Amino acid sequence: MIGCGYCVKMVRRRRYLYFWHYENRGGRREQVEEYVGPANDSESRETVARKVAAYAERARREMGRFVELTRSEMATRS
Repeated sequence: MIGCGYCVKMVRRRRYLYFWHYENRGGRREQVEEYVGPANDSESRETVARKVAAYAERARREMGRFVELTRSEMATRS
């Protein structure tokens, strides 16, 4: 599974940002949430945007490698 995003959680009537993504854990893909900070904090919002961009770039590279591997394997099969 590839994917990431963010969510806002209410804790004691305050809103907090969390970045979520998938990781391999024990041979399985699991969704992981990372606390970022208060939702009304501009630094927290910028951090979420950076984390999403970095995850998307890693996913793009991984998918590119997967496509190339698949093309290579299909070219060698008869």
